[in-house]
Amino acid sequence: MNKSKIVSSKKLYTLATLAVGGWLLSSCADTYSGNDAFDGGVRNAQLVSPAEGDITITPNTDGDKMTITWPVVFGAGGYEVFLYDLSNDEVISGDTIDGCSHTYDREEDVNYKLTIKTLGNKKLNNSDAPSATEKLFNSFEASFATIPEGDLYEYFQKNPIPETSAGQNLNFDLTPGGHYTVSDVLDFGKFMVTLRSTNKTNNAIITYNEGGGLATCSGFKAKYITFECEASTQPVLALSAEPNPEILDADHNNHHQIVEPISFQNCLVNNVKRTFMYDNKVKYCVKNFSITNTVVKFTPDEKMSSSAYFQIYDGGGFINDFTATNCTFWCANSNKVQYFIRYNNSGRCDRAGYLTNSINFKSCTFYNIAKEGQMANHGGFDGRNTSNYDITNNIFVDCGSGQVPRRITGRISDAATNNFAYNTYWFNGAPETEGFTTNSYDKSGNALQSDPAFEDAANGNFKPTGSEQVARKTGDPRWWNN
Repeated sequence: MNKSKIVSSKKLYTLATLAVGGWLLSSCADTYSGNDAFDGGVRNAQLVSPAEGDITITPNTDGDKMTITWPVVFGAGGYEVFLYDLSNDEVISGDTIDGCSHTYDREEDVNYKLTIKTLGNKKLNNSDAPSATEKLFNSFEASFATIPEGDLYEYFQKNPIPETSAGQNLNFDLTPGGHYTVSDVLDFGKFMVTLRSTNKTNNAIITYNEGGGLATCSGFKAKYITFECEASTQPVLALSAEPNPEILDADHNNHHQIVEPISFQNCLVNNVKRTFMYDNKVKYCVKNFSITNTVVKFTPDEKMSSSAYFQIYDGGGFINDFTATNCTFWCANSNKVQYFIRYNNSGRCDRAGYLTNSINFKSCTFYNIAKEGQMANHGGFDGRNTSNYDITNNIFVDCGSGQVPRRITGRISDAATNNFAYNTYWFNGAPETEGFTTNSYDKSGNALQSDPAFEDAANGNFKPTGSEQVARKTGDPRWWNN
């Protein structure tokens, strides 16, 4: 256990000499340091731990820190405090604290357990509390509803989202490890919906039946879910075929604007036959799409030969900012797919009212993605000083016809951000050569040149064994932990 003294006795004494009685009753100075005000007259006693109801947890404004406070136990010599992540019974922190508050890092969507045990004070002949107090709490956003296992399409037909909930983020909780189906296209329309397991290490499972899928024309989040898509040819997530008319932006080239984020976090997406995202031939601008800590396995059928995994093209639209972080994308068969990302050639930031647009791949692994096609096609982005790229620490194997950096960026502007670093481009058993000499697209000079030598790519094990990749720990970080 890592023990640290948070507040010294000397500092406590200084505080005590400056304090007034009322302040002492509410302060965090609770250890004995030679001043009777700190012992409260408690001597020769067995102490008790703070009551569970008196312990408070207060997140900061950004939500990345939390301060835990408890009332003073007079006569105490300190407190033994442990914080646990219940998803894996991990001890996050263990400290002996002279004080009655402490600030911790805070992660979203964690089930926490806190234990506090009052320690005795030898000078006062006070002994430890016989037991610690436990407090359970979590950092999940408030739930809108809990959905029992079964068919999600049927559930929402019977339990439609009330009109009064428009404009709010609605968190629907799924049973950890629970089994759900989608029997038809479930279109959330204008409502901002989050589907999530309530345990970030035990995914809920959603199986798409034949014809089943999800759709939206607003913000959408999927968290801690395994999607089984083999039976369906629907997109993992479609943009609504009949969008909410209120999002039509006549001032910006009649784009249907989805300004709320669309994201997938900590998901597994298996056996996607067609597109991951499709615009349904409607002119959309998705302001922000992100996918994080997710593995996507594609098993495209023959009808994908002229399409893209992210096909925001047919209606004339695009995704303004696309970000993939700590993800793996792989294709498990040899069927041809023309593009990974495809936007309409008219799509660019200023035409939808934005100042910049971007594509960002950070610490991702790509295998057999559009092997005889292109990683991206977006003529509206090309060569503009408002088109930014952050392509770092990725591994691309047998992707994009051996022209990965060239096709991700298209033409590039020196005035834009083109951040490339420590990527691997390996194609047909050799490093790529196009785009690294004249008219270079990856100008970093540090692209890794060795075979990443995945342990078993054919069966979905993408742990690299190549010397450069091992040294840099590039690609999806999950494979370094397997």
